[in-house]
Amino acid sequence: MASVLMIGFLVLLTIGLPIAFAMGLATILAIAWHGTLPFSLFAQRALIGADSYSLLAIPFFILAGNLMNVGGITERIITFANACVGRFTGGLGLTTVMSCMVFSGVSGSAVADASALGKVLIPGMKRQGYDGGFAASVTAAASVMGPIIPPSIPLVIYGLSVGKGVSVAALFLGGVIPGLMLALGLSIVVYVIAKKRNYPKHEAVPFRALVAAAGQAGWALFMPVLILVGITGGIVTVTESAAIAVLYAAFVGMVIHRELTWRNIGPIFVQTALDTAVVMIIIAFASGFGWLMAVSGLPRQVAGLITSISDNPLIILLMINGLLLVVGLFMEAIAAMIILIPVLIPIVEAAGIDLVHFGLVMVFNLMLGLLTPPVGILLYICGNFANVRIEAVVREVLPFLGVGLIILALITLFPSLVLWLPKLVLG
Repeated sequence: MASVLMIGFLVLLTIGLPIAFAMGLATILAIAWHGTLPFSLFAQRALIGADSYSLLAIPFFILAGNLMNVGGITERIITFANACVGRFTGGLGLTTVMSCMVFSGVSGSAVADASALGKVLIPGMKRQGYDGGFAASVTAAASVMGPIIPPSIPLVIYGLSVGKGVSVAALFLGGVIPGLMLALGLSIVVYVIAKKRNYPKHEAVPFRALVAAAGQAGWALFMPVLILVGITGGIVTVTESAAIAVLYAAFVGMVIHRELTWRNIGPIFVQTALDTAVVMIIIAFASGFGWLMAVSGLPRQVAGLITSISDNPLIILLMINGLLLVVGLFMEAIAAMIILIPVLIPIVEAAGIDLVHFGLVMVFNLMLGLLTPPVGILLYICGNFANVRIEAVVREVLPFLGVGLIILALITLFPSLVLWLPKLVLG
C-alpha cells in the first residue's frame, strides 16, 4: 500500500496537479488498491485532520496580518526601517530586510511578507537603480523570516502535529535567535553586494524623525511582544492569542491609524478565507495520506534505514537535513511537514534529539525551499513584482540562499541557539 501511495503521489505531482489534490487522489488510489478499506475513510480522516480547536489559530493569525496590512502598518514599518538603515550603502535593500523582520512579527507567513512588502519595495528599489533580479531576490530571501520569527503558522502546525507536550510557546521563543541571525546575515550580503555595485544610500534621518518613525511603527512592534507575553506567561493559549491579535489589529487600524474602515472588512474576510482554505485543505488531505502511510509501516522502515546507518544524533540530524532540502525543492512546506512528521519524530525521539530544536531545524530547512525552483513560490511572487524572468531571480538569490544554509548548519550543530531563550523564559 505504501508503494501505491507514494508512486501515485509522485506521478500526480509530476503531471502538475496541486499538492493537496495529489495527496487526496493518491490516498483514494491506495484505498482502492487495498480493497478492504472503505472509501469513507478518506472523508473521515480529512475531517479528523481539520477538526481541531487549536487550528483556529491559523485563520486568526492570517486575519490579523491582513488587517494590519490594510490598516496602514506596512507603510509605517517601511518608514521606520528606512529611518534606521537607509543611510547605509544599499539602504533600500537593508530597509527591505529590516521591514520583513518587523513584519514577520505580524504575519507569520513568508508569502504574506513577500506580497505585502514586495509590491512597495521592489518597484522602489528598481526606481533607484537596483537590478530587478536583486530587488526580487532580497525581498524573497528576507520574507523567509516570516515563518521563523513568531508568530509562525508552520511552527503552530508542527507543535499541533507532534503533540506530546511540545510547547508552541517554546517553539515561538526558539525562532527568535535564528530569525535575528538570518536578518543579520542577509543584511551583510546586501551591504557587500551594494558596495560592489555602488547602489545608492539615503540621507541620514535626524534623531527626532527617527523617534517619530519608531512611534508610528510602535504599534506593529508591540504585537509580537503581546503574543509572546500572553503565551509564555500562561495567560492565553495560542488560539486565544491569535484572536487577541485580530482585535488588536482591528483596534490599531480603525482607532489609532484610522486607515481601516468597515468597507475594507468584507474584502479582508474574503482574502483571509481564501488564504486559510489553501492551508486547511492541505492539512485535511494530508491527514488521510499520513494515516495510510503510518499504518503501512513506512515510517518504521525509514527509521530502520536511518538508524542502520548511524545512531549518532548529529549524523541523524544531518541526514534528515539532506532529506528535507531535497523534499523542499519539490513540495510545499506545510504539506511536507504533515507528511514527514509521523515518519521523522520516532527517529528523532529515539536519538534523544530535543523536539523543539528539531522543530526549528525542520521549519527553517523547509522554508529555504521557498527560495529554490521549481516550487519556490517566493521567487515567482517577487519576480512578478520586479517584472523579470525567474532565471534572473534564481541567479541573484544564490548568495542569500547560502546564508540560509550556513544558519541552518549553525542551528543544527549548536542546539543552544534555539533552546537558550525558551529555557531562559520558560525554565
